[in-house]
Amino acid sequence: MSYPRVPVVPKHLYVPPVEAIENRLHAGLLRMRQNLDPSQQVLRSKQKDRVFDLAERAHKRLRLQINLNTLSDGQRSQIGELARAGASICGPLTIDAVDEWAAAVHARTPWMSDLTTLLMKYMRNRLKAGHVGLSMPPLLLVGEPGNGKSWYAEMIGALLGAPVREIDVGSGSAGFRVAGTEKGWSTTGTGIPVDMMLEHRIANPVIVVNEICKAGQKIGSTSGSVTSITTALLQMLEPDTAARFECPALRIRFDMSRVNWILTANDIKHVPAPLRDRCRVFQMPDVTPHVAALMFDTVLGTMDAEIDPQVVAMARDAVINAAGRGHVSMRQIKRILDSLVADPPRFLH
Repeated sequence: MSYPRVPVVPKHLYVPPVEAIENRLHAGLLRMRQNLDPSQQVLRSKQKDRVFDLAERAHKRLRLQINLNTLSDGQRSQIGELARAGASICGPLTIDAVDEWAAAVHARTPWMSDLTTLLMKYMRNRLKAGHVGLSMPPLLLVGEPGNGKSWYAEMIGALLGAPVREIDVGSGSAGFRVAGTEKGWSTTGTGIPVDMMLEHRIANPVIVVNEICKAGQKIGSTSGSVTSITTALLQMLEPDTAARFECPALRIRFDMSRVNWILTANDIKHVPAPLRDRCRVFQMPDVTPHVAALMFDTVLGTMDAEIDPQVVAMARDAVINAAGRGHVSMRQIKRILDSLVADPPRFLH
């Protein structure tokens, strides 16, 4: 499928290869010479040397003007390609495609039908307003650990071929992983949003920030500026500031306004208020016996291995009973099913 493309970095950052500049100069000079002497069909040796010299100097001057010489060859190449061709917008291009996507998401996560319906309506309205592709408001999924928050977040992007990355707030460097670190320090580096843009050249990836309720005080570092996950996220969640995000490592402006953000939290009381205000908050359903059964069937459906139906039925009943006692999670369900593949007889005992 051919997706539309949008600019995400300034177009002037594209510097044509020296060969392309040389070819244009060669063609231009040949036309000029032919106007003076129609019999001349090719450039003479000295003229070719002159063209090559001019192309080399022009290429060097363009690179100096955009100030990318301090970057690696790989970074210059990636940025140049983004500037030349833009980034793709992946996801539904029609109302029917939105509905098909929502149906596929519901089939895999039926216990999340309320949120799936909300996203379907949101994307239908966006399409009617002329905005195609995967597009969601910033989401904050709240619920107990293991109730399928991350599973659902990954499913949203995976069904459309959108790249999905996770950031765990438990790490003290979580803020740096969002915004990156400033140029000039020993640990200079780009953040995950910029990394995804450069690697995949897709304008609307999905980024999942796990356990945002652990966002704490500002984190100081001798290897970069003082930052925090909250401060880093605020500029990304506001479309206006996200559209003008300047990567501190590359010192290049990126349009991050189409990135889809999903935050997860175990306790909303510990989520910083500025983040709550910028997100659509959704309370995850409790893992009741009914929900546990749906989760079991969903995880089972993603497994390629064949398991004895009798063993599967016994495991499903055990999961349902555990949910009735309040002792089951999506992680436990996955471990149980993995153990059935690895050693089915053990489960029978």
